[in-house]
Amino acid sequence: MRFTSSRLKIERANKHIADIYAAVRTLPDRYTATVEVNPQTGNEVIKHDLSDGNTITTDLALMIGDAIHNLKCALDYAWIGTIERFVPSALDSSTKFPVRPTKDELESALRGRKIDTAAPTLFELVVSNIKPYQGGDHSIWSVHTLDILDKHRLLIPVLEFAGVDGIELENERGETSNGFTWGTDQKPPYYIPIEVGWRIKNKGHVSVAVLFDERTPAYLMDAPDLLSTFAKVVLNVVELLEGLI
Repeated sequence: MRFTSSRLKIERANKHIADIYAAVRTLPDRYTATVEVNPQTGNEVIKHDLSDGNTITTDLALMIGDAIHNLKCALDYAWIGTIERFVPSALDSSTKFPVRPTKDELESALRGRKIDTAAPTLFELVVSNIKPYQGGDHSIWSVHTLDILDKHRLLIPVLEFAGVDGIELENERGETSNGFTWGTDQKPPYYIPIEVGWRIKNKGHVSVAVLFDERTPAYLMDAPDLLSTFAKVVLNVVELLEGLI
């Protein structure tokens, strides 16, 4: 394992990803549930609210950015180690893992560094297998793009409301009803109306997903799951480059 630094960066990224998963698991506990009465109809309404939503999303954004940055560094370290071995003349202070908008631009960049002639196996591996360009490997392109975005703004995620699970009701005859209920709002507070004649035994808990926002290449994709995929892809790239040395 020549690329120890790359692997350490991936390990650190996985630590951040584990912290994100842990934070997501605690999200239902961050909501407060109260019961209100609709003054027009007289029926009860369960209200789930989130008082510190900005703090939560900011904390998640910092963890997401740190994970992305470590994965990008892992790619850069592995690439520098590979270039040192095969094309040391191409190594300078701006050397980093090559990601380009198109396959043609990627090939042009590698040829500009004489990698196609000095290390044809490496050239073919990058262009045909790793495919670090838009429309090639989505994970590599996303890590590259998200790392750039994080340098300009926090990657604030979207907390998508899925509904309220575990609501338990009881009517005047002692009959019970429970299950999952969709809400009517996508941003807190969430209101769950209860039919007249039913009494609330359990207010339930909110189900929420953490997604990337619309200004990213991972729009509406589950952030922790996607980051976990990114880490696996980056590790595979590191291992492929290691295999050449």
